[in-house]
Amino acid sequence: MPGEIRNARWYPNGHPLCRDLEPVAAAQDLLDEHFPLARAAFLGGSAASGDYTANSDLDIIVIIDGLPGAYRETFVHRGWPVELFCHTVESFLDFVARDTKERRPPLLNMCAEGRMMLDADGTGARLRAEARVLLDAGPPPATVTELEDRRYAVTDMFEDLVSARDPDELLFAAAGLLTGAGELALVVRNRWLGHGKWLLRRLREAGEGELVDAYRSLVRGEDPRWFAQCVERVLASAGGRLEAGYRREAPPR
Repeated sequence: MPGEIRNARWYPNGHPLCRDLEPVAAAQDLLDEHFPLARAAFLGGSAASGDYTANSDLDIIVIIDGLPGAYRETFVHRGWPVELFCHTVESFLDFVARDTKERRPPLLNMCAEGRMMLDADGTGARLRAEARVLLDAGPPPATVTELEDRRYAVTDMFEDLVSARDPDELLFAAAGLLTGAGELALVVRNRWLGHGKWLLRRLREAGEGELVDAYRSLVRGEDPRWFAQCVERVLASAGGRLEAGYRREAPPR
């Protein structure tokens, strides 16, 4: 039926969804109402791919001239939570450069792999093509300093893991290591990073799913040695544990 939400579900608190438009239609309605002069716009995430759920939101990038400054805003439109990222062309490129340096490409992903909702003057097509090139090229290689910092942090957490006697401390040490060792594994492979579920996806893409499997086993109360062995393997791929000899000068004040 027109306007039906195919994946409609109930929120955990029991309140029904009140969405009268499919996500693409809702995004287009938002753009028509609030950004008629935009140069380009992109819809990202599960709403663009069709894999949305009851808790999905609309991730939208809008490129528009004359903004006093880039901004991010969260609100509701036609029953859909919206995460809006408004930029000029210049601010968008500045944020992309920063994200690339930090190895986290959310804007690149939305632009290259999302749905182009608007392209008034060719800006959308140009940004999309440039984003695709940057995304495929991958992040910049890690510096010696970055690798050492990450090795040191993972080594410190690893020592907490193998020395833990309290089962709750073991869980907390393992949680920190899942992120720390997971990111280190990706940096060594020169892969993009991600937060939360995106870190999981990056690890699977890089063939590092065993680290996740071993963590799941530990959380279930099984022998933690499998997870410890996976972390050791990641450390070895980066040059091994790092403790003695590590030194960093405080920044000048």
